[in-house]
Amino acid sequence: MSDLEEAVRALEERVRELEDTLAISRLVATYGPAVDSGADDVAADLWTEAGVYDLGHRSMDGAAAVAEMVRGDGHQQLIHNGAAHMLGPALVHVDGDRAVATCYSNVFRYVDGGFETWRTAANRWDLERTAEGWRATRRTTRLLDGNDESRELLRRAVTPD
Repeated sequence: MSDLEEAVRALEERVRELEDTLAISRLVATYGPAVDSGADDVAADLWTEAGVYDLGHRSMDGAAAVAEMVRGDGHQQLIHNGAAHMLGPALVHVDGDRAVATCYSNVFRYVDGGFETWRTAANRWDLERTAEGWRATRRTTRLLDGNDESRELLRRAVTPD
């Protein structure tokens, strides 16, 4: 292979990694506006059909379960009273057709004429490239309440295996 061919191949790999990182960052950023607007189909489409959203105290198994959560009474009450799910920026590691994105999330809610932080958590998104683009196979969310599991989730982002 010539030097030019090697340079072009290296550039193609770098562009693909940048495109993947941007697509994954957009996926993570889409979650908040999707759930805050009640767009259950958009929220569900972030996951594979068998994807899992693990909150620790609760797990949603499958994209349909995510959509059901968005349509549920508890979530609908939250967004109709005023809420904002803020995620990111994500630290993204791409490895071929698999990736991991780690970020913080904050959920703010409107209470008594002002906003309060309701939840702050660490999030790990395990993703895979599908025919439709990047999708989550698992999202693990742990409250940042001093527990070891949330710190370990964050540590893994900065010291990958």
